[in-house]
Amino acid sequence: MKPIFLIIILYFSTCSLSAQDRTSIKGIIFKKETSDRLSAVRIINKHKNDVSLSDIWGNFIIRATVGDTILFEKEGFQNFEKIILTKQNLIIYLGKVILLDEVVVKQQSKKKEQQEILAGFRSKGVFFNGKPPFLAYIFSPLTALNELLGKDANNAQRFAAYIQKENAQNNIDTHFNEQIIRKSISIEDDELVEYMYLYRPKLEDVRYRNIYDDMAYVKKSYQEYRQRKK
Repeated sequence: MKPIFLIIILYFSTCSLSAQDRTSIKGIIFKKETSDRLSAVRIINKHKNDVSLSDIWGNFIIRATVGDTILFEKEGFQNFEKIILTKQNLIIYLGKVILLDEVVVKQQSKKKEQQEILAGFRSKGVFFNGKPPFLAYIFSPLTALNELLGKDANNAQRFAAYIQKENAQNNIDTHFNEQIIRKSISIEDDELVEYMYLYRPKLEDVRYRNIYDDMAYVKKSYQEYRQRKK
């Protein structure tokens, strides 16, 4: 009787495990465009209200059946939804969110670095970035000549021209970046790079814009982009 009893227990245990397996989806979550696995990603079955978390290796398992919608979310990353069309293991990629605050902080850090470099030139007697005003020739002729002809002055002038161009591009980035674009329109990843290259605005176009102006520009220019593709 004991062998028969054990066989019955094993049979029902196997059936139970098989049933659980049929209603579970497994997978791995990666950071987009890398091989880095993401832990502590919140996985939500929107139909069954089940919630799970990915482990330190990016692995996850959640109860789900065909037709369910699974939401993946993690702070600092874009939310991603996946409709379960068939019973299979999933490989999920989450893209980083580019925050406007982060762009501003980076710009402020860069400007501070630029000011420190210019301060280094001033410690060498270069006060006007290689372009002394007319009055400097009258009141400080030696300083003016040094700025006009000196090697440090030439380097300061080139650096001043460089940071002017770089700051202009940074200013454009605050008005035209991935976060604003994705907030304004629905765009595929393979279109994003091409669209951003073709429709990057000029500094004079964004100088007086607010966030609503930026979003309106994205919507209008993306329609034009789609027409051109057709």
